[in-house]
Amino acid sequence: MKKDIYITGESVIIKSVTENEIEDYLYIKRFATIIAPEFDRLDGFWEYMKPSYIDDLHSSDIICLIYNIKSNKAIGYISFEMKDWHHPEVGIGILEEQREKGYAFEAATLLINWAFEDEEIEYIEWMTTEGNEASNRIAQKLGGEIIRKEPMISKNVMEHWGEEISKKNEIPCYVVYGIYRK
Repeated sequence: MKKDIYITGESVIIKSVTENEIEDYLYIKRFATIIAPEFDRLDGFWEYMKPSYIDDLHSSDIICLIYNIKSNKAIGYISFEMKDWHHPEVGIGILEEQREKGYAFEAATLLINWAFEDEEIEYIEWMTTEGNEASNRIAQKLGGEIIRKEPMISKNVMEHWGEEISKKNEIPCYVVYGIYRK
């Protein structure tokens, strides 16, 4: 069973998404994720993705909204994808106008500290991309160490299209940090 989360920090509150906050959550997912520009660029992409975001709320994943304490408005989301209970993977997004104010770092610190209260969690994975400087900085500031890099393009796509793809550009990579208990 999912745990209800409500954690207060200095400038943010992180709170589990309930039925009452689904519209706020969808708004945040629509505008605060790394793929947000694609929702405008690709016709129908948002409508295609929206049902999976709603389904995620009913999965074993831990999904919270990040609220600004002063305004009491949702400014982002933070989640743990729970494919492996011992190594949950952080997902985070902050609305563009709320970035560079320390909210993502504070929310991540709060949720990670909460998670490490569970002795079964060995480390937390922070996945980002090589070019996402803000996310890489946060992972490092949290004490994260790079545990692997993996191409953003799947093996089967590479097996079929690899030569053509690699001729044009260097293949971008995900960078996965391990954040360990202190």
